[in-house]
Amino acid sequence: MPDQPAALLLDLDGTLVDSEGFHRQVFRNWFAARGWDADEELLDAFTGRRADDVLAADPGPWDGEDVSVMTAELLAHTAGLPAPKLAPGAAELITGARVPLALVTSATPDWARTCLGELLDRFAVVVTRNEVSEGKPHPEPYAVAIRALGVAAASCLAVEDAPAGVASAVAAGVGTVVAVRGTFAAEQLSGAHVVVASLDEVAGWL
Repeated sequence: MPDQPAALLLDLDGTLVDSEGFHRQVFRNWFAARGWDADEELLDAFTGRRADDVLAADPGPWDGEDVSVMTAELLAHTAGLPAPKLAPGAAELITGARVPLALVTSATPDWARTCLGELLDRFAVVVTRNEVSEGKPHPEPYAVAIRALGVAAASCLAVEDAPAGVASAVAAGVGTVVAVRGTFAAEQLSGAHVVVASLDEVAGWL
């Protein structure tokens, strides 16, 4: 069990909100509309990362296509789908934490508000895709949050659900990086310092 951290850094999708099914359905619908095959391994590449980063940098059936056009198409496919619900233990973790909170997400500010509602106001720092030039797994998102909090990276605890987010937090020097298994299996999260089954375990440290 880690020592009491100076701050708690939390990912959003797949960590605080049960949104992985939502996002995967958006990608499946978009792939189908494009006439592309979408297996789970390919969809894994988008988890925890900004979609436009993946489309611009990773090989796939989208090679040579306009990234801005594809991103707009993806956003259009979110219409009509029900918003995801909070993950079990998320509200309790946010409201019960006795240390400053930072949200570190690859999503937009609007999506963070849609998912968290008034709970978003409990965060001292919110870092979305709009605040960084490099997304996860680059360390910039967590580094920006840590600077804004004014604490030492080594004294922080970060919670993630995806390898890209774990890599980002570790590279930023976060002292304790906790991965919640569910979106990915424990062996896929081996870069984390601790792997847990639920957010309830994290709440017990705070």
